[in-house]
Amino acid sequence: MTKSQVYIKEFIIMRTKKHLLILFTVFLSFIILLAACNTRDDESSKTDTSSVSTSSVAESKADESTVSEPTDESGDESSQDEVSLDPITNDPTEYLNILASTLTDKNCFVVVGNCEEGAVITATTAGKQSVTAVSDSGFYSVRLKKEDVKTRVKIVAKGSITEQFVADVEPVVPTSEMWPIIGGNGYQFFFQSMMPDFTQETRLSNSEVNALTEKIQSRISTLKESLPNTEIIYMIVPSKASIYPERVPDGYVKGTGKSRLEQVNEALAAGGATVIDLLDIYQEHKDDKYKIYWGTDSHWTDYGAFIAYTELFNYISERFPSAAPRKEIEFNFKGDYYNGGDMVYYMMMNQNIVREYNYYREPKFALNSDIASVPRYRAANYLMYSEATVQERVFNTNRSKLPDLYIMRDSFGAHIYDIFADRGNTTVYKGMWNFTYNLNEIKSYQPDYIIYVMTEWNIKNVLQG
Repeated sequence: MTKSQVYIKEFIIMRTKKHLLILFTVFLSFIILLAACNTRDDESSKTDTSSVSTSSVAESKADESTVSEPTDESGDESSQDEVSLDPITNDPTEYLNILASTLTDKNCFVVVGNCEEGAVITATTAGKQSVTAVSDSGFYSVRLKKEDVKTRVKIVAKGSITEQFVADVEPVVPTSEMWPIIGGNGYQFFFQSMMPDFTQETRLSNSEVNALTEKIQSRISTLKESLPNTEIIYMIVPSKASIYPERVPDGYVKGTGKSRLEQVNEALAAGGATVIDLLDIYQEHKDDKYKIYWGTDSHWTDYGAFIAYTELFNYISERFPSAAPRKEIEFNFKGDYYNGGDMVYYMMMNQNIVREYNYYREPKFALNSDIASVPRYRAANYLMYSEATVQERVFNTNRSKLPDLYIMRDSFGAHIYDIFADRGNTTVYKGMWNFTYNLNEIKSYQPDYIIYVMTEWNIKNVLQG
């Protein structure tokens, strides 16, 4: 073999090795790239699975609530390490569902839903909690301690049939502008602002009681110099916690001895004012067919207001017989499902869905047209005071045998707006929440009665006004 042939052969061998090396490098790169792609696919698959949850809650559930069933896998590996729960399988239910859930107080949350009318509800959790509650015309609420981000809750409703529903409940956390609510069982809710009076943290000292009595004595003495026949009447509406202490959740202990409301009523009477004390009469009527308080709202009902109206005008009719209160038979009390009240709103639940069965009062008689023209409530299905009742108004019925009334009120005034004015000749409604005692203005109206209407947790308006 010549030198030239040897050179050509070596060149071919070297070039072949080079090509093989390039091919091997390309093949190795392809293998590495393929392995990396498979790893990313696995991670992507795991992420997608963790974001899936299937909902078996009522079709009309509140948008703000999260009540979901787990899938077979969960992306929350730490939660799975802590508690391993079986997947949820719910049979179809005829009545029972979960509508909403909200974190309320003391690390507790409420679950609200529909059930068969008259059903008794039992709720149990994975953490061994057990709560039993009555329902309210096809709605229920149960109060539970939060066990994790999501709490496994089993709801059993026993009525003419027995149904059950299981869900992993993650309650809504209300925003800071929402008024704090205490969630209860049996479709009962309370403002946290009601509790200091309930536990009697707000009791007055002897010096405060004496100061209130002296202030009222001085006010009445000055009033009598100009208007000797004008009388001051206070009607302070007890909070529903005071009338239904058995409905207040465990953890809030009712105080003993005289409450602040009782102290104030006694001090006002000692100062010479007339007091319409509703504590006893509400105890008598607390189990009537018609509710005297809403469960989902902080206010009294039309019926509760009617009881107070009857007490007040029974007293006024001793001096003005024509102002005797109208009888219950003169009104229709229309039962229906109405939108949930202010506490449903503050729990950030859907008021169109979380509703309550209650009664709307309407007169059978011809009400004065000016009075009738002011809507008491915001809508036919929403019995929250209307903006029309907030502003100051004066009504004249031109019935001289009836008294002239000068009324200062909080939002509880909406429920008595029509029936109080119906029993007056001239009725002055001061703007809602305006408790300023303006003697010169009072002199200009020369009322027979100055009437204060407010709820128990607004007693500060008596002490400061």
